[in-house]
Amino acid sequence: MDGYRPFIFNDDDEFFIIDQRFLPNIKEVKLNNLEDVYKAIKDMAVRGAPLIGIVAAFGYYLAVKNAKDFDELNQTSNVAYASLIATRPTAINLKWALESQKEVIKENAFLPVEKIIKKVRANAFSIYESQKRADYQMAQNAIALFDKPMRILTHCNTGSFATGGIGTALGIIKYSANKNLVKEIYVDETRPYFQGSRITAFELSDEKIDYKIVTDSACGILMQKNLVDCVIVGADRIARNGDVANKIGTYCLACLAKAHNVKFFVAAPESTIDRSFNDLSSIEIEIRDDSEILHFNGISLAPEGAKALYFAFDVTPHHLIDAIITEKTVYKPEFNL
Repeated sequence: MDGYRPFIFNDDDEFFIIDQRFLPNIKEVKLNNLEDVYKAIKDMAVRGAPLIGIVAAFGYYLAVKNAKDFDELNQTSNVAYASLIATRPTAINLKWALESQKEVIKENAFLPVEKIIKKVRANAFSIYESQKRADYQMAQNAIALFDKPMRILTHCNTGSFATGGIGTALGIIKYSANKNLVKEIYVDETRPYFQGSRITAFELSDEKIDYKIVTDSACGILMQKNLVDCVIVGADRIARNGDVANKIGTYCLACLAKAHNVKFFVAAPESTIDRSFNDLSSIEIEIRDDSEILHFNGISLAPEGAKALYFAFDVTPHHLIDAIITEKTVYKPEFNL
């Protein structure tokens, strides 16, 4: 059920990722330094909020590993933090992982530099292992929400290629399918990067779990025809009141689910909860280059000179959400996280 590993960081500090832009075709890429990690995250070769944080933690280590003294360690640490935090502004897991690495340096400032660097490396692996454990616990916690085999609609990709473990929302689906608690799985394409039809479908195929791909615009009629019992999605940031920022299109699904009395569940690790925000009304929403809408894999999808507006995320208000599933518990309305 673990599926493909989206990256390898070996004993020689060689860092390899699967470039997710090419899935379902497998293309392995080596990341040699901070600049490579920055580009991999920024260009979405690596994506998924938890995995972005994990990869950034290893990138942070690559940036500081050759520091000769504490001053150089601090300098390279600051450069790594500033560079990586700027890659994807909406997802909180990135900041959480980088803050964790900074704290390792701060807490161990009394040690020789080479020992601090070893602890930074170990912490990157700890963040990774913690996420894998959290994924399994989320899946186990979610079972309480399934009182019958469910017909599930999911959005984007929230599996192994988003977390490094079994996944959040997709991890729940995989786990529940193995418990015979899934009757049907609908995978929406998730424009403009097609993370659903390319990556989620790839993971389910690899697990030999049946599914159907649907267009994003077909989700309304699925609910209208009573073909969906619940929607399960991931999250990139969650506020204290339960507002959720996630892949663009999530808000539309939540509105449709509410209109058709379909349960709407969010799955994410506790590290996705940003308690510095009471709500997400003022959150920065990443706007990506319009070429990502106007072209796909080098093919033009619109007339020459066309313009586009690409919000990468949207915010789903808490009143549209029936439960938020983490490794700690299942939060129910009224949310007070």
